[in-house]
Amino acid sequence: MHFQPLRSEDLAATQKIASSLFPWEDEHEAAHRAALDPAGSGTFLLDHRLDSVRCWTANGENGLVRGFATVYGYSAQPDESWLAWFGLAPEARGRGTGARLLDWVIAHVQTEGRRTLRLWTTDEAEYAVATRLYLRRGFVAEPVSALPGDEWRTMVFSLPLDNRPLVPWSGLAGQIELCGRQRMLTPAA
Repeated sequence: MHFQPLRSEDLAATQKIASSLFPWEDEHEAAHRAALDPAGSGTFLLDHRLDSVRCWTANGENGLVRGFATVYGYSAQPDESWLAWFGLAPEARGRGTGARLLDWVIAHVQTEGRRTLRLWTTDEAEYAVATRLYLRRGFVAEPVSALPGDEWRTMVFSLPLDNRPLVPWSGLAGQIELCGRQRMLTPAA
């Protein structure tokens, strides 16, 4: 398995995996197009208050896309990156590919001088394997309030990338909306 920036010839395969993992979401489609062509992404970056969108694919020996990681850089939080979209095709799971891809993303974001890498997920059973991976890598989980109609608990995971103490997401002034969410969230009581 090798990791590389998203290429236009891999966009359809990456979108297919993303759509299978997140069938209720469509933001990843625009995010992946913005990663390929930031200048031509229309208002996606502006509407989401992003400085950058980057996407990398995990490609097998045959060159086929087996997974992806998409990272957002928010204008309001220049010391941070958010792992916005992350996933593997079913046939790539259980082989350590997710751990290697996450380690690669962490190292890449760290070399950019970012202070923190964050992501959000839910406590639903289908994300239990990913949640354990985040915790093994040193991410700290923090529950946040559910959106109206949500039947699950949303959690923000934060990983410090330098020697400074971690500032919890709930402690940040001017919190950004969570990737793919419809409104700003406030910390759970």
